[in-house]
Amino acid sequence: MIIIEHITSGSIETNGYVVGDPIDRRGIIIDAPERGARDMLDLAAKHGLTITHIVNTHGHWDHIPDNTTLKKNTAAKLVIHRDDALYLLNPATLLFQLPIAIEPITPDEYLSDNQTLKVGSLQFVVLHTPGHTPGSICLYEPNEKVVFTGDTLFAGSVGRTDLPGGNWEILLESIKERLLILPDSTIVYPGHGPSSTIGDERADNPFLE
Repeated sequence: MIIIEHITSGSIETNGYVVGDPIDRRGIIIDAPERGARDMLDLAAKHGLTITHIVNTHGHWDHIPDNTTLKKNTAAKLVIHRDDALYLLNPATLLFQLPIAIEPITPDEYLSDNQTLKVGSLQFVVLHTPGHTPGSICLYEPNEKVVFTGDTLFAGSVGRTDLPGGNWEILLESIKERLLILPDSTIVYPGHGPSSTIGDERADNPFLE
C-alpha cells in the first residue's frame, strides 16, 4: 500500500504531499508550500523515507516557497516541467507582487510528458496538463490508482486561468484528454482542498459539463 501523507500550509492553504514506497522506503515530496517543509520532513522521517525528488506540479508562488529548505535537508532532486522553470529562477517577476520573499532556485532536472518517475516500486507517469500554467503537470500512479493534480483539477472545481500563462480552453482540454480518461476509481489529490475521485469529478464537477 502506497504511503500518502499531506500537509496544508501557507496563506492560501496549499497542499503538500509526502508519498512513498513502504517496502523500499523511497519517497517524493510533491509541492513545497510556505512553512510546510518541517512538517513534511517529519512525515518522511516517521515512515523512514529517503526523499529522492521534490516535485513542483507548477511554478506558482504558493507551491514553491519551501523548495530551498527541502533541498538543504535532503539529497533530493528538484524537478519541474521546463515550461514553468522560469517561475523558480525568477519567482518575483512573473506574477503580481508576491506576498512573501522566495529565494530563486535552479531545478536539477526537467520533467517531460509521459515520462515515468520511479520511486522504489512506484512508477509515476508525468502528465503534462497546461492551462493553469504552461508547465503544469500531474503525477499518476496507475497501479495505486492515484493522481496528484496540482492546480489543474480540484474537488468540484478547476484551476484558475486569469494569471499570466493561463488559458481556459487549454485547461479544459488538458483535464478532459489527460485526466478524465483515467479510471473512475482513481483518487485525486489536488493542490488545494480535499481529495476526490475521477469518477466524482466527471459526474459532478460543474466546470466540466
